[in-house]
Amino acid sequence: MKKKILILGSTGSIGNNTCSVIREFNKDFEIAGISTNSKIDILQKQIEEFNPKIVHIYSKEALNNFKNTKNKINIYEGSIAEFVRDTDFDILVNALTGYVGFLPTIEAIKKGKTIALANKETLVIGGDIINELLKKYNANLIPIDSEHSAIFQILRHFKDAQISKVIITASGGPFFKTPKEELKNVTVEMALKHPTWKMGGKITIDSATMMNKGFEVIEAHHLFNLDYDKIETIIHPQSLIHSMVEFVDGEIYAQIGKNDMRLPIQHALTYPEIINTPFEKLKLHEHSEINFYKMDFDKFIMLKLAYECGKKGGLYPCILNAANEICVYSFLDKKIGFTDIFDIVHKICDREINIPLTIENIIKTDREIREETLKEIVVL
Repeated sequence: MKKKILILGSTGSIGNNTCSVIREFNKDFEIAGISTNSKIDILQKQIEEFNPKIVHIYSKEALNNFKNTKNKINIYEGSIAEFVRDTDFDILVNALTGYVGFLPTIEAIKKGKTIALANKETLVIGGDIINELLKKYNANLIPIDSEHSAIFQILRHFKDAQISKVIITASGGPFFKTPKEELKNVTVEMALKHPTWKMGGKITIDSATMMNKGFEVIEAHHLFNLDYDKIETIIHPQSLIHSMVEFVDGEIYAQIGKNDMRLPIQHALTYPEIINTPFEKLKLHEHSEINFYKMDFDKFIMLKLAYECGKKGGLYPCILNAANEICVYSFLDKKIGFTDIFDIVHKICDREINIPLTIENIIKTDREIREETLKEIVVL
């Protein structure tokens, strides 16, 4: 029997790659439902090819435009979390960007399903809660992010080995060689030119500021139950080694593969099986250099801030994420400069809070921090 896949964010980079994997493994999987924010042209093509039973469209304008087409597919008009709650599926692929991915993940967990997770913010803002719910409802979470998929794949072969540390690689983004003092001159167009990965706008900017790597550090803490001093980040411009694990005997094991997101997606959908891939495999002889460089925390201060907020725990990562989201989208809209992101997010995170971590407090804090961050941007 085919496994039913529900894809949130099907028209984005991860969503499209998931469709590509399912196209190749159509005897094993079928798409039960898909969602988009506003890309109804891509959604329409996916409907025609994969014949899902139901769709969700987040943007009201896009939803109204879609209703004016002659499409007869069922449209779910509740929230995206309710869409997950009320749809029948076996595996949820959460490819949403930002805070909006948090509550849908919780709904999938409550149904005892498998979650193939590409939404970083789910674990960043509520990792402790997610881990508790996974145990309570006997649900499974498989990482899609190439870095965490790499660690996950290594550890499945060394289940009883004692870890010294994990090493998360970073390409360095477009400004790896740019002096810190020149970052104030970075434009949107410059920041969107990632050297190795083709991604959506928000995550590409996060990669340029290195906040994306900071989120991955917090994710790794929750995914693998590691203290932050056991999570190292290192620059690896070629993006061939996606992560490494060092064990207490000093041996380091690396997961190496093409920078093709279809590979970790295939791994997540087919886990625990290891199945021959139809996608191109890495040819080592085509790569004459593999380089590593020490992370510059003085330059990439957003990564340093992520470590600090992660160590504080509680609602601090939620504050970090909310402020960062508002700033990144404001930068993309050319309302603030590149280094303004650093300054505003740092200012917003500089506070004392003693509020317990609950779902309700995450929702409330996220809303309040977004409003506060927008006020900071208006002042500039």
